[in-house]
Amino acid sequence: MNPSNAFLLIVWLSASSAAPFFSRTRSRGRAFVVESVSTHSLQNTVSILRGGAEAEGTESSLAIDDDDIEKITKEEKEEALAQPKETIKRKKPKTSKQAKEHLARPIQSTNPNYRIQRELKEFIKDPPPGLSVQVGKNLRVWIVTVEGPGIYQGETFRLRISFPPQYPVVPPSVYFLPPHLPVGPHFYTNGDICLSLLGKDWRPTMTAQSIAISILSMLASTPKKVMPMDNAAHAHNKPGQYQKDWVYHDDNC
Repeated sequence: MNPSNAFLLIVWLSASSAAPFFSRTRSRGRAFVVESVSTHSLQNTVSILRGGAEAEGTESSLAIDDDDIEKITKEEKEEALAQPKETIKRKKPKTSKQAKEHLARPIQSTNPNYRIQRELKEFIKDPPPGLSVQVGKNLRVWIVTVEGPGIYQGETFRLRISFPPQYPVVPPSVYFLPPHLPVGPHFYTNGDICLSLLGKDWRPTMTAQSIAISILSMLASTPKKVMPMDNAAHAHNKPGQYQKDWVYHDDNC
């Protein structure tokens, strides 16, 4: 027996002994082919193992090379990404009866309350995430509920927003209501908020909603719960006063 035939015989015997792992073996001339079924659950492909010369009539249509596997995997990923994702609908806060009455009341554009009514309508129609507004008998006093972000996750705060007679030339009065106040370098224990938009940076084109969003952003960017350095000197002050004479140093009061 020549060396090449001996080699083929050894391979044939090895393949036969591994019968549980292979579907079938066959030889043709000097070619030897072993066909096996891959157990890989992800690709579920059929591998063709060849020994010796290339077999004629091999079922090459069953063979899947690495490029094909990579292509299939890529197509599966693209198909998965193309699937429409379920949109989580944010529950819109209920509008109180009194708020509806304020919105339904006809107000002339020359009336100082006209702008406040318009702002309230926009706030209720499309409330920013994490914020909701309620109003009582007085249209010029709002209570904004704030869902704490960041380190305040799970906490809820209340902002009192009132509009002075000079509004919008001057900013609204805004402060947190007790008993639950946020602890942070911009928030005083009397409820005041160190925010330049409530003082020198206020512009009449701004709104009460934009102020509430800025406060929400301040909460989200607060790194840790520490009191302002000058809290002891400020805590006794009446909250919500016009911050006209406040001094701001790098956004720290």
